[in-house]
Amino acid sequence: MNGPRMPGTTLFSTKARIALGTVISLGGMVACPPMAAAQEQPVDAVEDKLETMRRDAMDLFARTTANAEGSRKVLDAWIDLENAARSADADHRLIGYAQIKKASQLYRLGENIEAQAQVEAGLATLPDGGTPFLLVRGEGVALLGTILAQAGKAEDAISALRSGYADFMESFEQLPETEITRDAAMSKSNLEFSLSQVLLRLSETEEALAFQKASLDTREQAFGPNDPDTIGSYYGYAGALRRAGKVKEAEANARIAVSRAIDHVDPSHVSYARALEMLAIVLSRSGRPIEATDYLTRALELKRQHEGAESLFFGYGIHQLGTIFHQRGRFDQSVPLFTEAAPLFAKYQGEESPFGLGSLAYAGQGEFALGKTQAAVDRLGGLFDRLGEQSRELLILERIGPDYARGLKRLGRTQEARRVADSLIARQVAATGNAAFPLRHMRLVQAWVGEDTDLQAERARSMIEYLARDSQADLGEFLLAEKRAALDLVMEIAVARDDADLLASAMALSSVSGISRATQLQRERAAAADKELASAIRDLQNADEALDAADRALIVALANTKGIEEAREALQSADAARQAALEALEKDHAGWKVSTFQTSADIASIRAQLADGEAFLALVPGYDGAYSLLVTQEDVQARRLSAPRAQLVELAARLRQSAAGGAFDEGAAVALGEALFPEHVRDALSGVQVLKVLAGGPFASLPLGLIDLNDVDDEPQWLMDRHALVNVVSFDFTGGGDAAADAASDSFVAFAAPAGFGKAGGDTGANDPLRSLASYFAREGADAAALAALPPLPQAAREAREIAGSFAPSRRVVFAGADANEANLVDSRVASADVLLFATHGLVGGEVEGIAEPALVLSPGSGDGLLTASEIARLDLSASWVILTACDSAAGLSGGLPAFSGLARAFRFAGGQSLLATHWKVRDDAAAYVAVEAVAHYRKHKDKARALQHAVQSLRRESGIPGAQRPDMWGPFVLVE
Repeated sequence: MNGPRMPGTTLFSTKARIALGTVISLGGMVACPPMAAAQEQPVDAVEDKLETMRRDAMDLFARTTANAEGSRKVLDAWIDLENAARSADADHRLIGYAQIKKASQLYRLGENIEAQAQVEAGLATLPDGGTPFLLVRGEGVALLGTILAQAGKAEDAISALRSGYADFMESFEQLPETEITRDAAMSKSNLEFSLSQVLLRLSETEEALAFQKASLDTREQAFGPNDPDTIGSYYGYAGALRRAGKVKEAEANARIAVSRAIDHVDPSHVSYARALEMLAIVLSRSGRPIEATDYLTRALELKRQHEGAESLFFGYGIHQLGTIFHQRGRFDQSVPLFTEAAPLFAKYQGEESPFGLGSLAYAGQGEFALGKTQAAVDRLGGLFDRLGEQSRELLILERIGPDYARGLKRLGRTQEARRVADSLIARQVAATGNAAFPLRHMRLVQAWVGEDTDLQAERARSMIEYLARDSQADLGEFLLAEKRAALDLVMEIAVARDDADLLASAMALSSVSGISRATQLQRERAAAADKELASAIRDLQNADEALDAADRALIVALANTKGIEEAREALQSADAARQAALEALEKDHAGWKVSTFQTSADIASIRAQLADGEAFLALVPGYDGAYSLLVTQEDVQARRLSAPRAQLVELAARLRQSAAGGAFDEGAAVALGEALFPEHVRDALSGVQVLKVLAGGPFASLPLGLIDLNDVDDEPQWLMDRHALVNVVSFDFTGGGDAAADAASDSFVAFAAPAGFGKAGGDTGANDPLRSLASYFAREGADAAALAALPPLPQAAREAREIAGSFAPSRRVVFAGADANEANLVDSRVASADVLLFATHGLVGGEVEGIAEPALVLSPGSGDGLLTASEIARLDLSASWVILTACDSAAGLSGGLPAFSGLARAFRFAGGQSLLATHWKVRDDAAAYVAVEAVAHYRKHKDKARALQHAVQSLRRESGIPGAQRPDMWGPFVLVE
């Protein structure tokens, strides 16, 4: 049930239903104070009655529930006032006042055409004198700008707002200090907010940010830092920064809003939910979809409870959730959300609502990515035509253009595709504030729909170079959907040209990731404590921004065919400045690395890493397609898989989930065998003993060994029986090679069966498979009670000691029970160990949220009992093989982020060469058996891939462990290099 309206709030402020600063504001209903004394002395009974009606209408607004029924009641009160004022005098001063107030309610009811007529009439007749009339004029100007912008008339909107703001400020600056009340400050802030939003849509970024910051400063100075309306401006500013591409600043402001809302605002207040929502939006755009989904889900529940599921503002929430699923590549979940949100925007904001059009554009993108080309072209084409050839709605057009043009070409409508590309590029070149990437992307599409294959290759390579720089600047964070779409097109061009080197480079970029968000957080904390480091980071960020601007300038010069050489020189200079800033950062601040991944590859370098009997296979799901690159010493096969990406991802998910759940889906195993390993691939792999596989995106969690190569009704032919399998995390996979194994360093260290599990203390839910990773953490660290409730691991110590038994006494150490703690990680034997075993629980459910990150559980000792990914990354190891027989140790950050980006990648970053890990929860007796057998085989033959293959086959055929033949028992084990 909706709560009562809070006095003193505005529709622009916390009751404004501002969607966290990401949308045009909702047109300020300012709770106007009583008329100033000079105007309030009743001349006669009629004036007294009119003033009473005005006060009653304001009071009704303050008391009425914020829903359609409430708005109708308030609207009726303003209609009554207008009629009474007209009866008293055809030119009465309250007529225009009432019309603007009516317009605000009409807008809230979705009657935008009538609202525009009323606000224009009200502004034309409203008198100039008196503070109350000044404030309602500000409200009217802001509302008019909002309505015009939502009708797609951005130029008219900015014109009205600029002139209205100038007039408003001329009067505002003359007000006595005693009359600059809360309502006066709010009116000024609202106008500044509206200007910012419209300027953002016109890509006038810097001016937009200046107005948004002015709006925030106005409120903070007038209301204080913890007022709900000030908090609203913080998340509004965060939204503007996010849209301007300043994601780190956006996150900082969004977190300020959330922190202050939690500490100072009741959860029923709209600022509470919207602060959470804005932080979710920012996080989703910086590669943290799990955190984003958590925050947004919480915000939606608050909105459902306090505003209703049919409200416009719930529509904003489901739209934002749709964008998060969209960025995660879960298009089957995002499209229904967008199609549900769009009618709500149309109902409340009109058919030309930018948010409504944006929802439909996202839906069209999702349909394209799902392989529904005709449906996508129909939807996106309708939107493109509605916006018209002269539209400057670049944010929406840039979302529509690439997929629309590609879809048209796939349907054989090449001339139309060229028209779309040419039209959008012309508008992008004319705009002054948008970033380099959208223009570069559309030029790549333009080349693709043309016939010049050399131009296609030139622009594809240029896109690779740009995204490599961009990925390094972003510290290897999550690749956004639009950038995946661009890389998909590069891969499509590469396959069409049979250019395996180009395909390899695009695949390398598609597969990158940092070791974890936790490492970046650790860097940010270090920067916060070191002013010199913080300054060096800012220098690098400024250099990144200058490089992006120079890149865009070159693209514009190329499009205009003038100033090209000057632009190239400027880009080279900006690139050199960025490299200098990077080198200075890494030189002066030990341990700082911006890039931990490879952003280019070629066939010659891949072959150089392959030993006799080895082959390399990259499987990368793109945007709407999926791609395969097979490299042997004799053959190269570059292809776009025949099945669409969505179908392959669904099959991979079915196989993994069915295997982990114990109800194996043989049909999915066979279908994947046919799609990923067709006959010509199997022929090329004939005689290959070791297959190194780079599986990108959702394929990274695919248990490759369970793929069935037998497509007839017979015994399965498991891929792991045909080849010893190795998962690699990049195109540079030499670091885990067995040539690094050295008998002189043949030593073993284990951390096993930490103490403190299985303690009584009530049902904490710790064994619930749906339990959130974050729930094992208290606000300041590990939650001891939750960790204590984890089950004991009776086989773990036996496993460690049995492996240790094959090493010389002086070359082995087992830290078990209470000794399996963080303090013993500094033992010199850990750093020099050849084989390092962790036989314990792994907490890698997926969230990387501040303090909550993937971790291994150890005994408390002098630490908190958790060895987190960021702590692992700071270790100094030389282990040839790190064995993680904890549950789920290969899992990545769920929700579309790569597997091995959690604990496994952290160990690689620390110096571990190869890892034995698991895709899902595994019984400790099976884990112990595989670990013992694998290490024993490795000690004899120094070949980890064949050692794991032998161990798993032995588990199935010789262990005698009940159920060992089931895929859920032997399928999760994976070797990572």
